[in-house]
Amino acid sequence: MDRSESLLAAAPSAEAAEALAGRLRGAGRTVVGTTACCNLVREAVRLAPQGVVVEATEVDAELLATLAPLQAARPLPVLVFAPAAPDLAAAACDAGVWHWGEAPCEPAALALTLPLVLHWFHRQQALQHELTAAQARLDERKWVDRAKGVLMSAQQLSEPDAFALLRTASMQTNLRVGEVSRAVIEAAEAADAVNRAGQLRMLSQRIVKALALTQLGIERASAEALQQDSLARAQASIDHLSTLALPEDVQPLRAAALASWQDLQRAAAQVAADLGSVDAFAQRLLDDAQGLTDALEQLSGRRSLHVINLSGRQRMLSQRIAKQALLAGCLPEAAAQAAAAAALASATEFDAALQQLERSPLAGEEIRATLAIARGQWQRLLEGMRGAGAGAGRPARDGRLALARESEALLQSFERLTSLYEHSMQVLLG
Repeated sequence: MDRSESLLAAAPSAEAAEALAGRLRGAGRTVVGTTACCNLVREAVRLAPQGVVVEATEVDAELLATLAPLQAARPLPVLVFAPAAPDLAAAACDAGVWHWGEAPCEPAALALTLPLVLHWFHRQQALQHELTAAQARLDERKWVDRAKGVLMSAQQLSEPDAFALLRTASMQTNLRVGEVSRAVIEAAEAADAVNRAGQLRMLSQRIVKALALTQLGIERASAEALQQDSLARAQASIDHLSTLALPEDVQPLRAAALASWQDLQRAAAQVAADLGSVDAFAQRLLDDAQGLTDALEQLSGRRSLHVINLSGRQRMLSQRIAKQALLAGCLPEAAAQAAAAAALASATEFDAALQQLERSPLAGEEIRATLAIARGQWQRLLEGMRGAGAGAGRPARDGRLALARESEALLQSFERLTSLYEHSMQVLLG
């Protein structure tokens, strides 16, 4: 059967469609099937004709609405033979009507019209494919440019070197450069989201640490500045996380973190803040931020983001340990003893994670050097804890000063480490 000009005959009823098909076949046309208009889309997809001929005593908006889904399912030229309806011209065009003639469908007129309609339809399809391909190339170029920018910024590469890296990754993975570039951008965005959610964990503890230092009279001006900086950074992270398009199952985690942040913000703003109450709000934010961070890591599907999560958690622990040791000096006795014991437990967790990071394969020269610095700072923070008497009553002033200073130094090191992991080649290129 010659299907180059094969047709599907359609009419309001199956009987009318059969009658139309009989006339078309009698004039030598190839008819692959007949259908009532209500089943037109299904039959057009099933039979795959080159065109559809519809004959009707009247065409209304309802009939055109029946035709419209065909253009999404399988675009075909539709030839309508029915009384004129000028007010439906736009709707007919949207429904894929390429020709509208008076009923009945005369085979002689169709013989003149059909080749022209099919020619223009195929030309339009070819132009549409060219436009789609051009748009895809343009989109790919945008992904490549963005990925080059990420690599240039993260690795201090020149533009040619960044592109060479993308091209090498493309050949190694058997993917187009545009696909590799898109993966780089998605990895960078996912890493940034994990990093920012992880910051909320750290900031929850830093805020309480700053309040404890203020209450103990340790470098009061610096402690107040520390608190304001922590509040501003937490709000910035919340604002950024609020812009992310997240799946429905992750959105409640973000909402919980936002609510916990607002409660902590209000509690910390009290003139005579109750440290125990503020710390409880901070713990809730820490828990909610941990859940959100873990969900964002899993959502990315990139195992390499675990090291960002782990390094970011070290930032939190550096602040939590100092906070707990300081609280041991300004809370009632039972609560103080609990805080001191918690500081020792957090120290054990920090040291285990530090050893894990030191063994991680994601450890270039700069990361190893920064880890070595962090190791020295960690030892000095431990000495500060011992000097502060964590677990043995109220801390001495020298120990408190050491906790304040070394916890900030350690935080800065892990801020840098987390950024290095976030922008490492292993994370960006997967």
